[in-house]
Amino acid sequence: MPSAPGARGRSARRPRVAPLSVRPGALALVAAVLGLAAGAAGQSPDLAVGERVFRDNCAVCHGAAGDGQGMAAHHFKYQPRDLTKGRFKFRSTASGQIPTDADLARTIVQGIPSTGMVPQNHLSEAELQAVIAFVKSLSPRFAAGPPPKLVAIPAAPPPTAEAVARGASVYVKGQCVECHGKEARGDGPSAKDLSIKPSDLTRRPLKSGSTARDIVRTLLTGLDGTPMPSYYQVLEDDELWDLAYWLAARGGAPETTDDERAGWHVVQMHQRRSR
Repeated sequence: MPSAPGARGRSARRPRVAPLSVRPGALALVAAVLGLAAGAAGQSPDLAVGERVFRDNCAVCHGAAGDGQGMAAHHFKYQPRDLTKGRFKFRSTASGQIPTDADLARTIVQGIPSTGMVPQNHLSEAELQAVIAFVKSLSPRFAAGPPPKLVAIPAAPPPTAEAVARGASVYVKGQCVECHGKEARGDGPSAKDLSIKPSDLTRRPLKSGSTARDIVRTLLTGLDGTPMPSYYQVLEDDELWDLAYWLAARGGAPETTDDERAGWHVVQMHQRRSR
């Protein structure tokens, strides 16, 4: 999607902030990142432990310095994230903000679908907290300002056929077609001029989640470091959901990408080298 168009003649809305929500099945993960696991109260994550966990599990792709220059980086079409910049695409926070610990935990544990960032769900709660602290230590952005706050997701209206039909019009109104194309396949007229190829929004799974709620969150946060802007200043709550329902309805069967296969290959090779 292009840079966000005007806000329909009204003053820009500030990002709405809501309390942290817990997804089903993620209670242990949230407890870990909030320091609520048994025995964790009052203790700070051990950076030395985090550095070891990072070296053993992450540095092969992200590099020992976290700059995305790991020895396996050449296996991927899309280079591993440079963690020293402190800029993350997949968050629950407003555009330009750092991610929350829960965002980082979700990315580490669940991975990023369709990419070389495969799940690291073998880590203990203590290791997870420690590696999150170490990743945050790689960029000064995490120490430079106040803690990030979540962008609130508006209440979902019923996912009716009428809502899906309206979503097609919102897709045009939001100028999504310019980058993602008429059929949302990432082949819009502006796509060839962008530094990052727009996503094919019909492929599944989507990197930041494929449910309508996931899509609304992505529309509100934008994808930092890419041409995909935040739409919280542009679309009304019902329009966000209509667009999300339309995009969710266009998804095909799950596919495995070359980068995802490469990610698992790197994991297997790294495990053999470590024995």
